[in-house]
Amino acid sequence: MSFERPLLLLLALAAPLWWWLRSSWLASENKRLREFVRPAMWDRVGISPPPSRTLSLLLWCAALVLFAVAAAGPMWGGAEAVIPSGGDNISIALDVSGSMASFDAAPTRLGRAASEVANLMQAFPGVRFSLVLFSSQARLAVPGTLDREFITSRIPLDPGDEPALAAGTELGTLVDVMSASLPEEDLETRVGIIMSDGGFHDFSVARSIEAARESGLRIVAVGIGGLDSVPLPDGSGGFRTIGGDTVRTALCERPLSDLAEGSGGFYVRLSETGDLPALVGELISGSRAEMAARVAGGSGGRRFHLFLSAGLALACAALILEARGR
Repeated sequence: MSFERPLLLLLALAAPLWWWLRSSWLASENKRLREFVRPAMWDRVGISPPPSRTLSLLLWCAALVLFAVAAAGPMWGGAEAVIPSGGDNISIALDVSGSMASFDAAPTRLGRAASEVANLMQAFPGVRFSLVLFSSQARLAVPGTLDREFITSRIPLDPGDEPALAAGTELGTLVDVMSASLPEEDLETRVGIIMSDGGFHDFSVARSIEAARESGLRIVAVGIGGLDSVPLPDGSGGFRTIGGDTVRTALCERPLSDLAEGSGGFYVRLSETGDLPALVGELISGSRAEMAARVAGGSGGRRFHLFLSAGLALACAALILEARGR
């Protein structure tokens, strides 16, 4: 047997508390009577001590325990349920900042990410995909669709192909844009995949985690690139410099892992994961299983009515016995 709300079992502590209060009250009443009139004189003056009502008290305590068990939601066995199913939806957010042109992933970080996007779409033929491009801002490039060719055509070959997005890498409203690209129906699974080399210039990780939780979006963060710093391409065949020093870039994993794990997803480094589609598939299956359990009301049949009925029966019996002084 399992319980939907096991903490409510603590309500059963009301039974011994009720027993103590009732016993204390009875002892107090008898003590006051003894102070007023000696027990030997009670019959002469027509005083009767309050009845102990032990049997009715036992029934009241048992009823309180049964009510607590019923409130906790006991479940066992199985219950037939027709569970409607919605679709599976994945929003892919692709980092198109200048650092994604680095060559520590073949052919570039962006090219390697684009190749993995194609693998994901091939692995999930029945899933609707949307595409979000981001650097210092995020924009929806493709709303949810089954048209893989259209999504592929909207992926830039080079970060410079997206002049509308300013330089830099920021989270900002990325999660909001991803959530808005997915259906809001309760029965639709919502998974977001962020492919980036990290290095966000803002401090919106906590806000982004909160936004993902509120929208029910589980995020898979995929780190692109290596941990060793490499020169940052300048887009013209050379490398960017500041004050004569070459600007270097490396994969920054911490914000990516914090965002993914905080939303109920996971973080992987693309260079080390063997099968990203399989990991994403497990996340989708887990989300759908949780949704089914939520709709069906748990993994087993709900049995609270048995305990509730028994508790009401004992409470009625306790009322009758209490009226009779037992």
